[in-house]
Amino acid sequence: MKDKGNDGKGNVPERDLWETEQAFWNKLNKQYNFTFDCCANESNTKTKVWTDNFESIKFVGGVAWMNPPFSRARRMFEHFFKVVERGVAIYRVDNPETRIWQEVIFPNATWVFIPKGRISYTPFDIDMRNGLGTRFPSALIGLNVEPPKELRGITLKPLELRFLSLEEARE
Repeated sequence: MKDKGNDGKGNVPERDLWETEQAFWNKLNKQYNFTFDCCANESNTKTKVWTDNFESIKFVGGVAWMNPPFSRARRMFEHFFKVVERGVAIYRVDNPETRIWQEVIFPNATWVFIPKGRISYTPFDIDMRNGLGTRFPSALIGLNVEPPKELRGITLKPLELRFLSLEEARE
């Protein structure tokens, strides 16, 4: 994956194989005991039960994990919120004003957790920013589970936030 760091060119298929760093995922799994990996293949799955065709799944019980392919993130999140009972996903949060955040994630998430510091993704045949992680911040998105307890960061609870209409904001 030579030179495939985030260079501001958006969600491109070359980044679809980025995996969540195992040590970071292990901390999450200690709390959530994930039972299903929504967007995996045989070589990168984080759980015993996984799929590489998430959109064909009708229901996910237990606690799901999702690191969606960047090129299909919106479709994956729309499906996640329809079929997953409980779960945690990870996604870039450098542009929360975008439609995926405003129309899909914020209205459906129980919480959004922004960890302190940057999260690294693997595998890479390049040294991503000299070990400093990605150029963009990441967020964990929770559905019907508690926010992370062992990580430092900030938790937003979108369903508790009230967004003002344009008319209300002008008053």
